[in-house]
Amino acid sequence: MAKSVFESDNSLTYTEVHAAILGAVVGVLVGYGHGIGRTTAAVSLTVTFVGVALGIKYTGKIPAAQRTVRREPWYALAALLVGGTVGLVAV
Repeated sequence: MAKSVFESDNSLTYTEVHAAILGAVVGVLVGYGHGIGRTTAAVSLTVTFVGVALGIKYTGKIPAAQRTVRREPWYALAALLVGGTVGLVAV
C-alpha cells in the first residue's frame, strides 16, 4: 500500500496527487492550445496522454511520468478534463 500524503487515515497517495498534477498541467496546455487555434496540436497531445493513461503498449524504458499516469489513470484523466476547461476559459 502506498504511503498517505498527509500522514493521516486519508487514502490519498503521492502517486494519485502526482497523476492529478500531470493531468491538470497537460489539460491547461491543451485547453489553451485549442483556445488560440492550435486544435490539431491540442487533439494530438490529448490523444497521446489518454493513450498513455489507458496503457497503450510502449517498448523500451518508460519515463517516471508515464509510469505515474499509468498507475493512477482516473486521477490523471479527471484532472485533464478540469485543466482543459480551465485552460479554455482562461483564453
